Amino acid sequence: MTSIRSRLAIGLTLVLALLLVGQWLWLTLTFDRLIEKQVITRLEEETESLLANLTVGPDGQLTLDSERLSSNYKRSFSGLYFIIESAEQQLYSRSLWDFNLKTRPVAVGERRVHYQTGPQNQPLLAVSASYLKQDKSLTITVAEDIAWMLEDKQHFQFVFTLLSATGFVVLLLFQAGLVRQALKPLSKARRQLEQLGQGKIEQIDENAPDEIRPLLVELNRLMQSMVSKTRRSRQALGNLAHRLKTQLTLINQIVETEPPPDPKQMRIAVYQQTSDIQQIIDRELKRARVAGVTLPGKGIDLTELVNQLLETLQRIYRDKALTIDAHMAENVRFNGDREDLLELLGNLLDNACKWCQQKVMLNIRMTGDGLALAVEDDGPGCDEADLSVLSQRGFRADESKPGSGLGLAIVHDIVESYAGTLSFQRSQQWGGLQVTVHLQV
Repeated sequence: MTSIRSRLAIGLTLVLALLLVGQWLWLTLTFDRLIEKQVITRLEEETESLLANLTVGPDGQLTLDSERLSSNYKRSFSGLYFIIESAEQQLYSRSLWDFNLKTRPVAVGERRVHYQTGPQNQPLLAVSASYLKQDKSLTITVAEDIAWMLEDKQHFQFVFTLLSATGFVVLLLFQAGLVRQALKPLSKARRQLEQLGQGKIEQIDENAPDEIRPLLVELNRLMQSMVSKTRRSRQALGNLAHRLKTQLTLINQIVETEPPPDPKQMRIAVYQQTSDIQQIIDRELKRARVAGVTLPGKGIDLTELVNQLLETLQRIYRDKALTIDAHMAENVRFNGDREDLLELLGNLLDNACKWCQQKVMLNIRMTGDGLALAVEDDGPGCDEADLSVLSQRGFRADESKPGSGLGLAIVHDIVESYAGTLSFQRSQQWGGLQVTVHLQV
């Protein structure tokens, strides 16, 4: 694909060229018409002057007062000529010598303008007008050599073309500099992206024109989101590996005990540890199934997302007669990362489904500066003293159910990445745990 600079340069050059060509044509035609109009006006005045100096005798003969004629009509090939025609007679200017002007019939009261070649191949502009004088119809044709006009026109076209070409080149250079200056922020962003990929900087400078600032802001947000996800993934994998290593160490200790324990007791002890490992693995598989509905690149449809989550949780906890109510306000939307919202809702709802008796409720609504959601259940709830430490990594208020103590810690990390708030309290409706989250998006 052609670069933006090339596309802008080509587009602006074409527009500029069309503008200058249009201007050249308009000014050339205007100059030509203006001079031509002046010549025609002067020739019309000459026909009127000839008519005024023309006399019709009693015998119908035309007589022209030569004393009052311009000297140009008396000098051979002077460039100004006339011919007066009636049905019986023709009068010529002496300047024509023996050359005969071409004329055409013109109705009385009308005028006709035409070009023709005159004596000595002079280019002529002629005006023919028909009059009725003393009941006698006559036609007067006056012609002028317009070689000077054509020369002036060519000179004007040459000078104007030269100036236009010079202006075109200057404007192209100015345009190239302007485009280069306008695209400097993009070049700067490209260099910073390279530095970002090399680990030299942590984010892109957002000080840029309004057209590209949203792009840079979004790139920085995506980078922060990726860093946050990578950190959470590493922490989750580290905790998982540590727990599995602990269980395997216990198994090795049981097997290596001296003297060897009773086979039946050893088998029971090993089964207990492998059962714990199985619970850890099941827990992670449940979380993977909840996050499995992520569709990268697709717009966030909260209704569809929540419905898929609820359907997944119903299958995971099919041994419970779960009733999950979801209430969403109209026009609710999330402008952040889909995977973040999935992991946040998945952990909150999974935690509520694990501890509830039968009922879980989800409420989602928009606030003035973001998204607010609340999850509550009818489970045993949590002691007031433990509410403030629920989101600490690895903390478990009750060890009777399997878990790693990471779910709410992950929720806390996600909320923190969106500069939001996370709070825990007892559900006033059912007495279980209520988690309230506000995200600034």
